[in-house]
Order: sequence, then C-alpha cells, then structure tokens
Amino acid sequence: MPACKSAALAGVMAAIGIASCGGAAPTSPSGGVTTSGADVLGVEVSCPTSLLIGQRGPCVAVARLRSGQAPVVSFDATWSSTRPDVVAVDALGVVSGRSPGQATVSASYRDRKADVALVVTAEDALRIDSGQAHQGDFTPGSTVTMWLQGYYSVSSAETGRLRLRISDQTRTVATTAPITVAKGGDFFLLSSTFVVPDDSVEVCRTAILEVGSVTIAEPQTKSFPLWCIPIRR
Repeated sequence: MPACKSAALAGVMAAIGIASCGGAAPTSPSGGVTTSGADVLGVEVSCPTSLLIGQRGPCVAVARLRSGQAPVVSFDATWSSTRPDVVAVDALGVVSGRSPGQATVSASYRDRKADVALVVTAEDALRIDSGQAHQGDFTPGSTVTMWLQGYYSVSSAETGRLRLRISDQTRTVATTAPITVAKGGDFFLLSSTFVVPDDSVEVCRTAILEVGSVTIAEPQTKSFPLWCIPIRR
C-alpha cells in the first residue's frame, strides 16, 4: 500500500491551518477571542462537498459574533455525523469517506449549530492535494526530486496500478515503477528523482492510475499549483 499515514495526517493538519470559509474573512482561531453564548449569533461550517472512499479533508467552523468578529472555532466545536459509516468526523473536524452515500456533518459551538451535507462516491479516480514538494536546483543536467500527493480510489476492479510520471514540453522524462493498489481508496505520496534534460523548458508531475483498460491522469491542467517547475538557465 502506498499510503503514508503520518504524511496524510500532516497534510490534513496543514490544510486545517490554512483553510477558510466563504463570506466575511474569518479571524484567527478562537484562542484569542473570549465569547459567551450570548455573543455568538451563529455558526457557519465549510467542508469538502464530496469525498472519495478513503479520502480525508478538513471542515472549518466559524462563529459569527455580535462584535462582528468571525473566529475559527473548529477545535472548540463539537462535531458529529448522521452516518459515521459513510462520513466519519473526528474531534478536530477532519472528515473521512468510509462508504458510498450521503451524510450530514454538524458543528455545535456555544449552543449554536450548523450542518453541511457531504457525498462519498465509489469510483475510479485521483484527487491531488495542495502543497506539493520538490528539491534540487532545477537547471539543465541537475539531479532533482519531485513529489506528488493526494488520494486514489479504485471501484471497478479488484486492483489498480499507481505511478508518477515526469514530463517536459516534448516527452516523458521519468516514470516510477507501478505500485499495485487494492480496491477502495487511500492517501498516496509518490516521488521521482531524475536528471533534468539539457533542452527542458519546464518539468511537470502527473499521477497515473490504471484500472483495467482505463488510464486516469491528474492533474490535467497547469492551473494546479506547482504542477510544473520552470528550468532556470
């Protein structure tokens, strides 16, 4: 299994730290704000709209205060799920897709409550996480490493094959040996160390999931942050 549980948890915790909700910009977490029940006008919750089986993601709870402040109260809220067999949620508001279906996740804070519906899908899919990493001097002839992380899901077969492809503007530069993954889903972290070709303009990373005769590649566009790294000359 290519899952890296500690890396997955680190990625989720990092996402919690930078996540935000719609509407007015939330202030810092509630550790710096003292509130009573009368101060809280309401609570708003933001979660991923959908999850793959095995995928985790942060929900964020924001309190709307009479003062106009909007502190993040995710760590102080009480979280629950109407169907923990479909969507589980922990004490910090991190949700996990367990089985196909729909569930409602709730956050309660100072006698105020907010709900959000989440859908878990069983499908052959890849979803790439933010915060990709790379290492090295990206110049012609240099040896560098690129990482890509996210979640995979296999539904239509008992196994799939997962690998990382590095390419430049004209060709495949490197590809990792395929890893066999079982039906279901989990976090993945893939890396490739390679030599930058002399004529490369940029090098790009792509996760490849093969399920039967179907090949899924993500990310598919350069709009994803840090999908490609320009080569310096």
